[in-house]
Amino acid sequence: MTTQRGNAALTSLRLQARTAIALMAIARLAFTPAHATTEGENALANSPPPHERLGAGRDSVKVHWVRLRGYFEGANGHAAMLDDLKAQVQSCVRAARLAGRQARPPLAWPDYVNSTQRDAYDSANRSISYSTTLLYTVNPSDCSLLENRRTMATLASTKGICEIDLGGKRAHGFCDARAHADAPPLTRTGPPAPGGRTSVAPAPTRAAREALENAMMLAPAKSGEHKTILGIECDIWKTPFDPNGTACLSRGGSFVAAHATSGLTGSSMELEITSTLGANLHAVKAELDAKVNANVFAPYLADGFAVTNLGGRK
Repeated sequence: MTTQRGNAALTSLRLQARTAIALMAIARLAFTPAHATTEGENALANSPPPHERLGAGRDSVKVHWVRLRGYFEGANGHAAMLDDLKAQVQSCVRAARLAGRQARPPLAWPDYVNSTQRDAYDSANRSISYSTTLLYTVNPSDCSLLENRRTMATLASTKGICEIDLGGKRAHGFCDARAHADAPPLTRTGPPAPGGRTSVAPAPTRAAREALENAMMLAPAKSGEHKTILGIECDIWKTPFDPNGTACLSRGGSFVAAHATSGLTGSSMELEITSTLGANLHAVKAELDAKVNANVFAPYLADGFAVTNLGGRK
């Protein structure tokens, strides 16, 4: 009898321990975000860069290109944004149950509520940046997550700027038939680039002069620090639009990137961008002096695009 009571007590203790462990596990699951990248985030990260989708072409151009990946975290950090998203889902579930509606809360959470990926291409006289943003919000109908995706591109040179909505297949601005291939490079002042080369070219047009003046007003300040990212050395510059923000601009390469402002030297490809305003981007792929299909600068010239061109087609 004593043995039976002992065995029963032991069994009870084991059940209590198992229950406690189970409850703790449930609590951890309830309050800790699942560390699982969403399908949308995976698809974006594994997507080929635009120049690889185009393949090799007869008309090629030399560029510095970089794929940057990062996120927007707001004033309180991305973890706080994720906690807020979870709280919205929980509130939605409670409301759905009270209303007798079915709820389908997410089984996994995104790594970042608001993430971005950018593929940037710089030649000596023009630049284009492809950007995709993913923003997760709550679907009020069933408490699942909505994936809001927007894909844009911006072509820029001394001729002006062409804004391209790749999802909506619309383009607006200076969107000429040559995709700025004939744009004069920006006239730069300051010390010569590595190897004694000074990047100076005529800027005969009004647009070129305005671009130069704007660039000089927004010229960054070199911090004196540098680092190596993906095997490429870069100098850290303080950005003018965010006093505590920085950009690490690449050294080396055979030319200065078209977007580089007055006084910058080296290839000046952005390999890392940090901002106290809440944006952080880091290079995951990069190459100096790569040869790519020139069509990478002209996505809006593909079939199906509606173009509102302010620059005229010549």
